[in-house]
Amino acid sequence: MRTYFRSLSDVLGSPLAQTAQTFSPRHAGGHRVLKSTKLEDAAYRDLRRGDNELDALEKACGEKLSTFPALSRDIYQSFYSLNVRRQPEDAISEQARRFNAPILNEVMDGEDYPAIKAACEGRQLPAYEAASEFISQVAGNLDELLEKASGKKGALNTLERLEQKRDRSMEELQKLMKQIAQAGPEQLPELEKQAVKAANQAQSQVNQTEAVGHMVRDQMLQNKEAVSGCFAQAVRAAAQKAESVSSALLAWGYGPDSNDPERRAADLELAARVGKSPTLMEVARYLGRLKELMDGKRKNGYAYGRGEKYSLELGGDINRAIASEFAMLAAPETLPLFLRKLQRKALKQYQRREPICKGSGDIICMLDESSSA
Repeated sequence: MRTYFRSLSDVLGSPLAQTAQTFSPRHAGGHRVLKSTKLEDAAYRDLRRGDNELDALEKACGEKLSTFPALSRDIYQSFYSLNVRRQPEDAISEQARRFNAPILNEVMDGEDYPAIKAACEGRQLPAYEAASEFISQVAGNLDELLEKASGKKGALNTLERLEQKRDRSMEELQKLMKQIAQAGPEQLPELEKQAVKAANQAQSQVNQTEAVGHMVRDQMLQNKEAVSGCFAQAVRAAAQKAESVSSALLAWGYGPDSNDPERRAADLELAARVGKSPTLMEVARYLGRLKELMDGKRKNGYAYGRGEKYSLELGGDINRAIASEFAMLAAPETLPLFLRKLQRKALKQYQRREPICKGSGDIICMLDESSSA
């Protein structure tokens, strides 16, 4: 190992000592780039339960890139969340800032992202299926992506290990400097010797980390277009999956956010079956949209001055009658009361805004009573 410092005065006069004094290790487990609520985390755990395929995929890819499982979670969060929020910069690990954050930026700035949000925002199953599709696409090309991003297989993991060693060395140097400040004359020689050794080790690891870090950054910039193309292809596949699942659930499913495990499993099976048939996908595309429009009509409430329905009136239109009027049909004794109100047009019903025909002005009529007519 190269000798950078020969005495404690050399160490104290170097930038390394100033860095060590203010050094604070990054918080463990800081690979998540996006924030999530406890409710969103609980919903994601329910969706992940029993998904052995994604578990195996994350485990295999996590050996090549330690931040991969956190990337999978963040992709789902970016698709599902109504309010996408980022973690503070100092709460994210260096490798997540180097790899996960640029991927999320590519996804969220892509041209297909608005379509994904339209199908997945606030909808658990479409968001989960779209995120799984994206992760599968990325996992299939992970070796190629890592090679293009770092220029050498395993360079990112090597960089992560170097950063961990550097942090441990900086912590040790910081600890020794505090002991020197509080030590007596008898302890100083041994502590100074240990501090010089720790400083040389820390400086060597800092230099190695910076060299590998520069190599990775240069390689990323050089292959930025190729890497962006791979992610764009994965985003397009996720958008198609989101639209397919959303349409299938709207057409024939229980809904995008069913909390019943049996219904959720049935919806997943339905989405998988529809995804295998181009004919069913085409039918679901139009039927799902039509049912969504119908549901929107049914949810339209009445309020004065807003919407299609704005008040109540008496009439004989069963299609516009309020629900409480049909309660009289529940018993044979009250059925005549309902029929009488219907006959007299006394049912309470919604009053709607309807087009009014203004006509074309006054009509002038001439009656010809002559014998020649």
